[in-house]
Order: sequence, then structure tokens, then C-alpha cells
Amino acid sequence: MRTHHATILLAAASALALTACGSAPPADGVEATIMCEKFVKQRLKSPGSAEFSNAGETKVTTISGSAPWKYQVVGHVDSQNSFGAKVRNTYDCTAATPDGETWNLDSLDMSKN
Repeated sequence: MRTHHATILLAAASALALTACGSAPPADGVEATIMCEKFVKQRLKSPGSAEFSNAGETKVTTISGSAPWKYQVVGHVDSQNSFGAKVRNTYDCTAATPDGETWNLDSLDMSKN
């Protein structure tokens, strides 16, 4: 009888753990910031030269706190243009994730300062 209760308890704990993992939102928009930086790099002339604003200068706003989670990230990036000169672009990125692993770009606006 004890073995049966232990098996049921183990199965319930496993199901709870799987459910909790599947519904956990990305922590504090950190993943959104990383993904927005990736989306910005894809649009730069020299992505390898990109230097992004630090956490204190980058603003992250949670637009949707449930699945699909959506974040707005506003910051700046310094990178080389086609002439090799460093220029600063401000970016406003909105990205969403249904599961915390797959990210979609909703919008990205970049302007030169």
C-alpha cells in the first residue's frame, strides 16, 4: 500500500513540475532584451562592432504578463556604419514569446541620434 501512495505522489509531483516549467514567464524581460539585441544586430552594417546600452540605460516594459508574454525594449546601440564611423542608433523593439524559448519580433524602430 505504501508503494502505491509513493507512486501516486511521485506522479503528481512530476506533473506539477512539468506544468510549472511550461507556464513560467521569461524572468524580468532579460530574455526579451537579449532577443531584441539580436534582432537589432541583424539590421546593422557591422554587427560585430555593436555596443549596446547597459541595463541602467535600457528600458524594459512588460506589455503582457501572461502567455504570450510581450515586452517593449528601448535602448541604444553604437556600431560602425558602412564608412567605418561609429554611430549611435536608438531602438524601440517589441518582442513576444508564447513559451519563453521561441521569440517573435512584433516591431522594431531604429533611429540615428
